[in-house]
Formats: sequence, structure tokens, C-alpha cells
Amino acid sequence: MKRLFVNLEDHTASSGFTLIELLIVGAVIVIILTIALPTYSNYSIRAKIGEALSPVAEVKSSTASVCREGRTTGFLTNQVVAYKFKASKYVKNIVLSGTCNAPTIILTTRATGAKPSPVLTITGDFDENAEQITWTCVSSGLDIHVPSICRN
Repeated sequence: MKRLFVNLEDHTASSGFTLIELLIVGAVIVIILTIALPTYSNYSIRAKIGEALSPVAEVKSSTASVCREGRTTGFLTNQVVAYKFKASKYVKNIVLSGTCNAPTIILTTRATGAKPSPVLTITGDFDENAEQITWTCVSSGLDIHVPSICRN
């Protein structure tokens, strides 16, 4: 019979994590979340406002069509360009105003997560030579919450 002797003093293997290692991992996770959450939140708001801008393309197209056909049209309204506004998840209201020389579309957003909810003002400039409208956009909201085309 052989006897097996185990020297416990030479045994150096350990299992598990030390408290310091757990604290370091926790600190790294907190730092990553501190950076990532605001960035994701701003991205999410920008995406919602970008989605709210999509119906404006129809208003722009209808306005350009009406203005090309008859630039003597008086003041523009949603009815003049035959645009029926339908509220959506992120759009509270879209109002067309102005004339063919300087049309204005005011888009009021809602439920985007931005505080306060931005109001986007899209103004047009009719180019007589090219017979097209050049659009610009400004926002009442924070620049980090709106798409780049509407930043001040």
C-alpha cells in the first residue's frame, strides 16, 4: 500500500474573485453606463424626431407642385396644397403658411423624449430660374436632439 502525502503549504491554487477585482469590474461597468446611456438616449430622441420629419416631405412636394403651377397663389395653407394632416405618434401638428416665394412649414413634435418637445420650422426659398424650392430647417430644441439638417 502506498501512502499519498499532500503538502498543504505548497498548494497555491485559488478559486473565485477577490473583493478588489469585483470592485474594479463594477467601477468599469458604471463608467461605461455613464457614458453610453446619455448617448443612446440622445440617439433615440434624434431618431424619433427624424421619423417625425418624414411627413414633411409630402408637404414639401405638394407645395413645390402648387407653386410651380401657379406662383400667383395667395397664402399657402394645408388645404391649398391638398395636404391632410394626420397626427402620429411623434407629430402633434404640421401647419403650412406663407406664400410661394417664402413657404413655411411648422412641425410640432410630441412624445420624443426631448424636453421641451422641439418645434421645427422649415422655410423655403423659391428659385425662379430653377423652378424649385430650397428648404432650410431650424429647431427650437437642443441641437443634440434634432437631425443635423435642423441644427442651429
